Order: sequence, then C-alpha cells, then structure tokens
Amino acid sequence: MARYLARHLVSRYLSSSVSSPSLHVCVVGSGPAGFYTAEKLLKAHEGARVDIIDRLPTPFGLVRSGVAPDHPETKIVMNQFSRVAQHERCSFYGNVKLGSDLSLSELRDLYHVVVLAYGAESD
Repeated sequence: MARYLARHLVSRYLSSSVSSPSLHVCVVGSGPAGFYTAEKLLKAHEGARVDIIDRLPTPFGLVRSGVAPDHPETKIVMNQFSRVAQHERCSFYGNVKLGSDLSLSELRDLYHVVVLAYGAESD
C-alpha cells in the first residue's frame, strides 16, 4: 500500500517538476503505515521533505508497544524506521493531536500533501 501511495503521489505532484525541491509532505501517524509511506516518499523524490506527526510522544506506534521487543522481526523494523526518522529530510513531532492541536485544514495550508496514516484507537 505504501509503495502504491508513494508512486501515486510522485506521479501526481512531481511529474511536472521532478527537480523541484519544494515538495513538503505531512504524514499523520508514526506507526508502520506512516513510516513506510515516509520511507517511500524520501526514496522516490530526492527533494521531498517529510514531517511525521503523532499524538503519542514517541514514534513507531504498535511496533514499539504492541509487539514483543525480543521478536527478531520487531528489531529489524525498528532499525528500519529509526533510519527513516534520522534522515536529514524527515522530522518527527510527537504529542500533536489532529483536531485539537492542529486541524486538517491547517495542515492542508502548510503542506503540499497530507497523508493520514494513523491507526484505529479501538477495535
């Protein structure tokens, strides 16, 4: 899904100006969907800047808190997401609640693209 989304965003927003360094994307949600999306965007367009916001103070969603930390796949994914978070064109902002701290309308005014990649809070 993230690969399709990144390809769609690149073809729609970057096809006319591939060399433009001005694309600024906000990804709402710092779980797997958010980080895979950010990773694909950063790889697909070398000038894109990605800000990831989340209501939690720490990134990675359920990968950090919902899976056994000693599970081998969890360590691999955490390392992958850490590399994305440390990328020079990626920033993480925690403790930001969509709807109370920032509205979707405000995000649309601040960014070229807003990706809603947050999970459900309950079943």
